[in-house]
Amino acid sequence: MEKNKKNIKKIKFDKAALQLLKDIGKENKRVKNFLIRKYRGLPVSPEAEEEAYNYFLANSILLSTMTTFPGSSFFTEFLYEEIPSLSAIDKYVFHCKAGKAIKSRLFAMEKELPKIIEDYRLKGKVLIGNLGSGPGRDVINVFSAKYRDSSDIKAVNVDKDVNSLRRGETMAKVKKIGRLIKFVRGNFLKYSNSSKFDILILIGVLCPLDFATCVYVLKKIKNILKKGGCIIASNATKEMEREDPFAYFIMKWMADWKLVFKDEKELKLIYKKAGYVWKKGFSDSYGFHLMGVGTFNS
Repeated sequence: MEKNKKNIKKIKFDKAALQLLKDIGKENKRVKNFLIRKYRGLPVSPEAEEEAYNYFLANSILLSTMTTFPGSSFFTEFLYEEIPSLSAIDKYVFHCKAGKAIKSRLFAMEKELPKIIEDYRLKGKVLIGNLGSGPGRDVINVFSAKYRDSSDIKAVNVDKDVNSLRRGETMAKVKKIGRLIKFVRGNFLKYSNSSKFDILILIGVLCPLDFATCVYVLKKIKNILKKGGCIIASNATKEMEREDPFAYFIMKWMADWKLVFKDEKELKLIYKKAGYVWKKGFSDSYGFHLMGVGTFNS
C-alpha cells in the first residue's frame, strides 16, 4: 500500500496538462478533480466519470470526433489543419507533445518520402501504395510539392472509410494532382492490383497491433510489393508513453485508443520476421513515431 502511495506522488503533469486542468477548473471543478484522480489511479465514482465524459464530448470537437470515429483519419486531419477552436480541451490537444508529434510525423514523411521515390525513379516509373491511407495527405502533399508535372510517379490510396477517400479526392483536385492518385475503398489486406507497388506506406496502421499481428500484416502485403520494393511503416514509440503520459491517458479514457509502443529494436525484428531487410529509420521531431524503411528482396 505504501509503495502505491509513493508511485501516485511521482505522477506529474506537464505544462500543457496543467493549463488544461486550470482552464477546466474555472468551469467545472468536479471534472478537474475527476481527471486528477483518474490519472493518478485513485477511486472515482461512476457519476463523476459520466459527468466528465459528457463534459469532454460537449466541449471538444477533436475528442468527440476521436470517440465517434475511433481509429479514423478525422482526428489527425483536424491536427494537420489546426482548425481554430475556443475549447480549452482542443487547445490542449493542439499544444500537447503528442498532438504536435502527429503533425511532426507528417513533416518527417514529406521530407523523407521524396528521397525514397527518387531512388526508385532511377529504375523507371514509380507506383506507391498508401495503405490505410485516410485521405492520403502525406502523398498528396509530396506530389503537389515535387511531382505536379510528372507522369511517371503515381499512387493508390486504399482505405475502408469512404468519407476519408472522398476528402482525399477533393484535396488532390484542389492541388491539381488528381490524375496522379487513385482512391480505392476496401481492406488493404485483401487488395489486389494488376501492377505491383514499388513503395508501400503504412502510417499509424501498426500502432495498436501486437508483435505477431504486425508480422502477419507485413507478410500479407508482400504479395502486392515488387521484389526489391520497400515499405515505410510507422509505429508509436515508448518515448510517447514516457514523455506525454497524460495525453495517452486521455486517448485511452475517451476513445479506448490503446497503442502497443515499440522501439527500433522491436520494429527491426518485426521486419526481419516478416521477410524484409531493414534499411533505416526516421522519426518525428519528438521521437514519438518511428518510421521504418525496409526492402523485400526475395
